[in-house]
Amino acid sequence: MRPAIDSRSHPLGLCLLGLAASLAALSLLGPLVAGAIHWRIRPTILSQLYGLDAVSLVIVAPLAAVAGVLSLRGLALGALLGVGPAAYAVYMVPQYVLGPDYAHLAGDNERWFPLVLVLFALGVVSAALAWSRLATYEPPGSRRVEALVGRRLLPAVAAVVFVRYVPTLADWMSARPTAPDYLAGPNFSWAIALSDLGVALPATAAVCIGVRHAAGWARRGLYALTGWFALVGAAVAGMAIAMQLRGDPAMSLPQMALLTVLGAVLVALAVVLYAPLLRARVGRAAGRTTAPEEPVETAGIEPASAIAPKVVSTSVAGALGLVSRSPRRRGCSRPAS
Repeated sequence: MRPAIDSRSHPLGLCLLGLAASLAALSLLGPLVAGAIHWRIRPTILSQLYGLDAVSLVIVAPLAAVAGVLSLRGLALGALLGVGPAAYAVYMVPQYVLGPDYAHLAGDNERWFPLVLVLFALGVVSAALAWSRLATYEPPGSRRVEALVGRRLLPAVAAVVFVRYVPTLADWMSARPTAPDYLAGPNFSWAIALSDLGVALPATAAVCIGVRHAAGWARRGLYALTGWFALVGAAVAGMAIAMQLRGDPAMSLPQMALLTVLGAVLVALAVVLYAPLLRARVGRAAGRTTAPEEPVETAGIEPASAIAPKVVSTSVAGALGLVSRSPRRRGCSRPAS
């Protein structure tokens, strides 16, 4: 008997598909492809926008679409993969709106405000639905890998990311700032700094502390935050590469190399964290029964008291990744016919 699909999965799937379409449309209409949107920005920021739109179009939008399809099928994995693109949209869209220089530069990007507003709203709603959906889901990932990422790797990388603001803010807050990217778009710089230091930094600290204290919400927070870091890291690397390819004097080759390596490290963190979970999912989808490194817990059933062997079921309930917290009937570990 097929378990009932969580009521949040269908609206989440539709929102993620809408987010993917809106993000792709914004990227296609921008300077990367059609050039229909004329942003009120200077050449340095325009070069960054080429890289940002490329990453949004090639990586973020397809990932959101895949997550949307999985959510429509009732799979909690869709929420786990979708929370990253949703948070990415919420993080990036304000920069599109607040960054341009409306008073001094020519352009017409304000005419496209409805599109970015829809994208922002879909990001907020998708993130909220995904987070709520994950409240009833225990990711079948590796606890050892989660502990390694949450206690050691993520804090170390996040420290590198956020410590750079110490000299950066010292320059920006001075009487005569000298940073070329800041001078090219101070509105962008302050919007990013506010999001990074006011939202991302506290969220990172909260998740890492939660992982250390085994908080119940910390696992979903770790997956969500690491996924977001990977997408933003890829976007930053894409912007640096685009600036270098376009010959922007604000981006030197060593700077591009450093930002590209940092972005690659953030992506690698997500790959390390998500790989055990995705392997478990693929194994169940293929009808295999594999023993996990550690038991998968469900609400109301302690691993030590479970009668069934500690294996991942290939039944429909197992394939759905424990979509409900309601106790399952014992004896359903037999592979689905």
